Amino acid sequence: MTSVDPWSSCEIQKLQLEDTAIKSILEKKLNSADRPSWQEIALESPATKQYWALWDSLQLKDGVLYPRWQSDDGSSCRWQLIFPKSRIPEVLRKTHDSASGGHFGIMKTLRRIRKRFYWGRLRADVEKWCRECQICRARKRLKTRTEGRLQRYNVGAPFERMALYILGPFPVTKSICPSINGLFYEAA
Repeated sequence: MTSVDPWSSCEIQKLQLEDTAIKSILEKKLNSADRPSWQEIALESPATKQYWALWDSLQLKDGVLYPRWQSDDGSSCRWQLIFPKSRIPEVLRKTHDSASGGHFGIMKTLRRIRKRFYWGRLRADVEKWCRECQICRARKRLKTRTEGRLQRYNVGAPFERMALYILGPFPVTKSICPSINGLFYEAA
């Protein structure tokens, strides 16, 4: 934990144990350093399987589960708190909606969250949160495709340009004019 995290290790461990996706991995990590076999994990949820895939990078600090990410050149490492699903909206509010969050969009919010936290489907959650943010929606222009403006054509001679409107099929009637069956010609 860093000094800026408002949660204690006991609180986070309790929240991780309440989260069904994290609970089984945390319990297995607390009881044994050996990676559980696929047969033990196969019946678990996709989120639990995702955490199982990170087994080698998962570490326990004060009973709390963290993945350890190392840079490609090995010069630095980063510890991210595996955050329980129940508290994700709180993190999203603090990193996106707050005064320090600033409504800076998907990529900047994602970057800020990834510095300290990790959970399955993090990117999808951030994208959904930013798309549904009323303040961001009010400020951002809608991306609509503009249609070409209607204009008059200057025609130099009769039948130089022609338009054809085809309508129908119309129901068969016993009217005086059955030949008008939806074909109209118009000279522009």
